[in-house]
Amino acid sequence: MTDARLRPLTTDDIPDWNRLLGEIEKADRTGEHYNEADLVEEMENPDIELGKDIVGAYLDDELVGFFSVYPRAVDGHLKFHLDGGVRPELRGQGIGTALAEAMRRRADEVHAEKHPAAEALMTLRGLSGNDGQTGLMRHIGLEPERWSFVMRADLSRELEAPPRLPDGLELRRYDDEVDAAMREAHNEAFLDHPNFTPWTEVMWKQWVSGSRNFRPHLSLVVLDRASPGVVVAYLQSNEYDAYFEQTGRREAYVGKVGTRREYRGRGLAGLLLRHALQEYKSAGYDEASLDVDSENPTGALGIYERAGFEVESRWTDYAAHVAPLTGERSAR
Repeated sequence: MTDARLRPLTTDDIPDWNRLLGEIEKADRTGEHYNEADLVEEMENPDIELGKDIVGAYLDDELVGFFSVYPRAVDGHLKFHLDGGVRPELRGQGIGTALAEAMRRRADEVHAEKHPAAEALMTLRGLSGNDGQTGLMRHIGLEPERWSFVMRADLSRELEAPPRLPDGLELRRYDDEVDAAMREAHNEAFLDHPNFTPWTEVMWKQWVSGSRNFRPHLSLVVLDRASPGVVVAYLQSNEYDAYFEQTGRREAYVGKVGTRREYRGRGLAGLLLRHALQEYKSAGYDEASLDVDSENPTGALGIYERAGFEVESRWTDYAAHVAPLTGERSAR
């Protein structure tokens, strides 16, 4: 077993962290590309404790692996997004095990110290079919729980015209005036989705409206003229410049799309997707992508397929549910 030394990563380590992520993507072909500006944003996450929640594994002075623990606590709900990786040629030498065990200990520590009265949900997402990762996650108490797909649409093809908007509804571009209403619509639309944690104003600003990757001019909302100021459906777009840097292709990413429950069944999600694809193509994008839960209760997979997206890869969501620590502790 390789004796790797673990220490927290700082902003000074971002170039090395970025190179490591590039090596991992090249070997695993995840399609997830980052650059240094993205990692600066990761370290500016207001919910993490820099110096504890992003940790590197070192052999001598060389960064060879990492883990990150991103907690989100909202209204008694506590959710951890976990991530990590090891330089491909050094896998199987115990570095991943050491990182995974330390990652789980850190998540348990945050749970106990900051949110002991909350049930904790710990999640990690990885490409399906990786038996080594499955075994490692089970080693630290995370089991495969859900599956999702990355879907992609080729914008070089002829696109189908969007359908007509139902009477009484208005389609408009995102602007600052509808930001809070879009967040409220997203929180309401996803209440019936498993493991959903509502978005706070702070987190929304960090990862959505204030993110360097957000493309407001390519984001759309549907309003009901009978309920001024209420967003009833929405589509939020991102662009990750690291993807273009690595592939030479511009990709529009559908970060969020949803419809309030009382407005479902009117074809609004499909309408927004077709409008967005037209906007992306006109703006010079080569392709569009999105993620979808395979068990999405709204039947989103079929909606996306009909809009022109095709499944590209399948992902596994590993999870551990940990009971509140103020009573009897249990994991299931």
